[in-house]
Amino acid sequence: MSSTVQVVKTPDVLHGKPRLEGTRVSVLQIGELVREREWNLHEVADQLDLDIDQVRAATEYYDDHPELMETLRAQKEARQQSAASHSRANE
Repeated sequence: MSSTVQVVKTPDVLHGKPRLEGTRVSVLQIGELVREREWNLHEVADQLDLDIDQVRAATEYYDDHPELMETLRAQKEARQQSAASHSRANE
């Protein structure tokens, strides 16, 4: 593993949301596990098959970009609500 872990945004992966380079693991996913669910970095690394430096880099990015993370969280919640509404409408 390289000593420099990159957080990247590319339009063709995860719709351009920030993620760890070489993975499909989003910064938001890692940040929510660490900051909201209070998982420790090692638990996240084990669960997502990442190394600790990757988890640290994603967590730092999450902490350094609170407005972006809130926007992404709101978009995720809106998608979930829309999917739930469509599901109920099809019952």
